[in-house]
Amino acid sequence: MDIKKQKTNLRKAILEKRDHLTARYRSETSRIISASLLSLDSFQQSTVIAAYISFGSEFQTDTVLNEALRLGKTVVLPKIEPVSRALSFRTFNGKSEDLISGRWDIPEPDPEKSELIDHSQIEFVIVPGIAFSEQGFRLGYGGGYYDSLISKLPESSVAAAPAFPIQVVPEVPCEAHDLKVDLLITT
Repeated sequence: MDIKKQKTNLRKAILEKRDHLTARYRSETSRIISASLLSLDSFQQSTVIAAYISFGSEFQTDTVLNEALRLGKTVVLPKIEPVSRALSFRTFNGKSEDLISGRWDIPEPDPEKSELIDHSQIEFVIVPGIAFSEQGFRLGYGGGYYDSLISKLPESSVAAAPAFPIQVVPEVPCEAHDLKVDLLITT
């Protein structure tokens, strides 16, 4: 079986499992994972944190976003640029009214109400994904956005992936452009 088919099959299988997790389980497990993430020295020492607004059955990012803002960190969220289809990061002040509906209806910063931040300023990034190997390889949604981002980050930046236990698998099919995260955070 070719690697693209392997990725498609794994995406489908894990998404089906993740979608069947109860809202209560996702909430409680997200709270535990958030506490672990927030206690990391690399998070505590970073001033610019890249995160995302969770959607569907993903790890719930609201606790991490709120705490980062409370701590006075600069929080940036991804925006898919319409022309280049590249991932840019813009500041987020915590106000939902300053978000607009982006690709796949995922909330992203309104360019009129946010500042563009260069990738070189990001010190800690919370990376979404569907499946992760224990070695840190990830299977995303298939756009390559975060592999591209990770390749542009300064070496001192930390890429961390929060994951429910069902998202951690023995092996993730990888291609040359697939990059791993520095930390996998689960329960």
